[in-house]
Amino acid sequence: MEVKINWSEPIEIFKPGKYNTDEKFIEHLRKFIEENENPYLNEAGIFMFLSGQIKPEEKLSVIIIEGTADHSIKERIVKRKGHVREFKCLYKNYKDENLFLKIGKIQNLELNPEIIQNIVCAFIDYASPSCMEPCKQKPDKIIIFNEGNFSPLHKVYGKEEE
Repeated sequence: MEVKINWSEPIEIFKPGKYNTDEKFIEHLRKFIEENENPYLNEAGIFMFLSGQIKPEEKLSVIIIEGTADHSIKERIVKRKGHVREFKCLYKNYKDENLFLKIGKIQNLELNPEIIQNIVCAFIDYASPSCMEPCKQKPDKIIIFNEGNFSPLHKVYGKEEE
């Protein structure tokens, strides 16, 4: 399977350390995403939380990669139940970091939960996001082509020559 993903410009998020508990941080993160006007948030696809800097040159690392086929990305982030382990990890380990969100729009496939899970697991294998557990099952053979503002990801994953 081949997938082409076009990544958005980064959306800057506030520093988690502004808040004195992870619950307050998560509450404000949900509110920030809910009120954000970026049209990519209203679609299904892949998204990643990043830490680091954009200027003077982009130096980012992947913290979380997730996706959704049957809800918008905004709904997926805002309507998560409870105090999510990944968001707690984000708060605990990246308090004073600049955080960003990038959204990937899948160009060439009809989305369903199985395809999204395969893509997310492939990214977890390739990019090793720091606040994510490895997938329990190995993803199907997948080649990912990243376009747009895909940094810090590679342009291509899954080709034999890598």
